[in-house]
Amino acid sequence: MHTKKTLQQRQKELQSLLASPAGRTELYELESRYYEASARFRPAKASVVTYILVHDRGQGLLSG
Repeated sequence: MHTKKTLQQRQKELQSLLASPAGRTELYELESRYYEASARFRPAKASVVTYILVHDRGQGLLSG
């Protein structure tokens, strides 16, 4: 069973991935998997980090 992370913990984790090309690739692959699971596009003005956080919260993966 996975331990739930706080919104702040998950946000820092995702933002740290933006620092490298490999991390950005990982974020966009995660976005693609989340889209396949939910069929919800990322709004044009939303960052990939925000999109992932919203999905995580909707799936009950975040605490607080």
